[in-house]
Amino acid sequence: MLSGCGGGGNGQAPASTKQRAPELSSQQKHAFAGLSISEIMQGPGLIGTAPSHPHFSADGRRIYYRWNSPSRLDSLNDGAPLDAWKHYEAVKKDAGTWVLDTESGTSRRLTDAEADTVAPTESQWDRARRRRVELRGGDVYLVDRTAGTTRRLTGTLAAETDIQISPDGARAYFARAGQLYAARFDEGPARQVTRFLAADDPEKKTRSDQRQYLRNEQKKLFDVFQKKRPGRQSRGPKKVYLGKDWNVDRFLVSPSGRFVALNLTKSASGARAPEVPLAITRSGYLETEEARPTVGDVQEKTRVAVLALGADTLATVGADDGMWVSAMGWSPTEDDLLVRGITADWHDRYFSMVTPGRTTHEGQLKPRELDHDHDDAWVGGPAFYETGHWLPDGRGIYFLSEQNGWSHLYTVTRGGRREQITSGPWEVDNAWIDPDRARWYILSNEGRPGSIRLWAMNLDGSDRRLVTKKPGACEVTFSPDMRRAAVLYSTITHPNELYTLTLGDEIKWSAPYTESTTRIFRSYAWIVPRAETFKASDGVSVHVQVFDPRDFGAQPNGAGVIFIHGAGYLQNVIDSWGYYYREYMFHHLLAARGYTVLNVDYRGSAGYGRDCRTAIYLHMGGRDLDDIADAAKFLRTKYGVGKSQVGVYGGSYGGFLTLMAMFRYPDVFRSGAALRSVTDWAHYNHWYTVRILGLPWEHPEAYRRSSPIYFAEGLKGDLLMLHGLRDTNVLAADDLRLSQRLIDLGKTHWELALHPLENHAYKRASSWTDQMRRVYQLFARTLPDGAPEKK
Repeated sequence: MLSGCGGGGNGQAPASTKQRAPELSSQQKHAFAGLSISEIMQGPGLIGTAPSHPHFSADGRRIYYRWNSPSRLDSLNDGAPLDAWKHYEAVKKDAGTWVLDTESGTSRRLTDAEADTVAPTESQWDRARRRRVELRGGDVYLVDRTAGTTRRLTGTLAAETDIQISPDGARAYFARAGQLYAARFDEGPARQVTRFLAADDPEKKTRSDQRQYLRNEQKKLFDVFQKKRPGRQSRGPKKVYLGKDWNVDRFLVSPSGRFVALNLTKSASGARAPEVPLAITRSGYLETEEARPTVGDVQEKTRVAVLALGADTLATVGADDGMWVSAMGWSPTEDDLLVRGITADWHDRYFSMVTPGRTTHEGQLKPRELDHDHDDAWVGGPAFYETGHWLPDGRGIYFLSEQNGWSHLYTVTRGGRREQITSGPWEVDNAWIDPDRARWYILSNEGRPGSIRLWAMNLDGSDRRLVTKKPGACEVTFSPDMRRAAVLYSTITHPNELYTLTLGDEIKWSAPYTESTTRIFRSYAWIVPRAETFKASDGVSVHVQVFDPRDFGAQPNGAGVIFIHGAGYLQNVIDSWGYYYREYMFHHLLAARGYTVLNVDYRGSAGYGRDCRTAIYLHMGGRDLDDIADAAKFLRTKYGVGKSQVGVYGGSYGGFLTLMAMFRYPDVFRSGAALRSVTDWAHYNHWYTVRILGLPWEHPEAYRRSSPIYFAEGLKGDLLMLHGLRDTNVLAADDLRLSQRLIDLGKTHWELALHPLENHAYKRASSWTDQMRRVYQLFARTLPDGAPEKK
């Protein structure tokens, strides 16, 4: 997860070292006016590929990570004009696994064979933290830290998952192809310990009461129906029938080793899934593939089940009441399972404890409620799906909750006594507990809404101390003893690089171990946009970033462009390298050519508390859209942008809001580019839409006032729509339906461009280039004084 951080020996930002390429002088920096769209849209082919997925060795001395050194990209360029396609192909081919020796500070790339046999991607310790099991290249290994030995336990073509170590430290459990296996450390090969079948139990088919009575009495009366045939003994684990179309998603073995908990899902049987056209195929014929069901259609079901190993009957929770349930983990000390449940209407979240053996007459597990969150809109917040863990002593759980209006850390005992650990008008994004040193580490945006920084505090929340002081973002991975962390750190102007952080009374940062950016990327003096706020029409402060042409040595041309981020619950006014890095560079190009560009964290964005998150409840395109219109007024009043010179663009949810802006505020926005947009929420997926708008037949007015297709008659300015034809998230059919609506209304100032090979997230540099060149040309054509795009 992303977090703001920075630091030196005193928590300041890490200093550069000789490993980082030397900075260029201002005379050597390229001018942004000369930056081309085709160059920007190479993405990693221009920038480079940042390190990712760090993982510590068992002794904490080595860090394994994925990386692609920019050296080949630099050699391909070598002072010549950027060859877009060569760079793009080089990025795809050259990623590999690297290892960092934290003692010497040296790194090297592993061969593929080495990576498969030495680089862990997942691990779990025994209770004494003497041995751990690891996944390496899809196989299971045993590492004994005390003896200094490593032994391979499996060697299969199928990938193992869900590795765990038994409470007695004598065996490893792992999953393969939907079954659980056990491998003893002191003997023979692994053995299969479950035999799950995704079918109904043939012995429990529906029968009349009379037929079932007769069958039961026959078994009681006659030996022939009780005794097994001589010489035939059961081999392997007993059959366990999950039910038709049910599958195992996750295995969790209990502390005693006697039980295994399962997360089960059942596909949406009977749903009518929309089909996506595949126009460019090897066969030369038009083909199709299924997308997700629409909101309100039949959805997948979930269950939590517990099986006593060696038995043939499951005890379950969920599935029939529509609640989404998930096993979060066993208590570290007892066979008690933490289960999270979310109601079908998303108004309530429950944390409950279930104990094997406590069941109803129907075989259902009896949950005992530990905590309950309710929201009149919908439950959610930062890291919502990951939250919910046992405390190390097993006496209770910890989790994040927005019950006081902001995401904060809470604990609750087995008896239900809740305690709020943090408080204030800021949000906690994640938390870890270090039991040895009796402290919490939390990631929060306290003091800086655009940075999530690392803090340390006592177990009761007192003496909270900022560990990382500079703005930015990082992913933190702790070493086995939590005395060190691998940090992927970025700033607004520079993507992630790999550092290490020594934790304790004195915070020590390493130098950066990687330099991932290319020489051509570093040849531009990327700028930190201005961070500002404005008062929206309802008096709430809205955060924005401004790309002012004067900061780029350009004269403002009187035109403004507003970028609207997507995802609904996401934040883009941040202090770090972000998801929208292509757009960030594109905004440099626009500003260098005189356009004033604005990023807006509109209502519904992350980082600003529960009221901001839920301000769009039952009306998407309401308060969030008003924020965009208020942002246009801010551009006019503070930055002198002309009334008829404001353009707007965005993708996904940002595309949806662009359409609403063009249809509902036609006198505010001269032109807009809507990318991969939802045009009718009744055609979008279930899990996202039902939380905010409810079910279509229960809240039809909410769907009508939230869907652009019902407001298309309002279009006055110029509209560009772009969509990937293979989009399985927001279907291209959304824009096709809207196109027909515009045709029926006699609208003429609009156009639609489809990219036949692209899904929702575009992959190809050629598609990105075509898309963003069209966006630029729209603004250059419709906003006065726009300049033509450089070839």
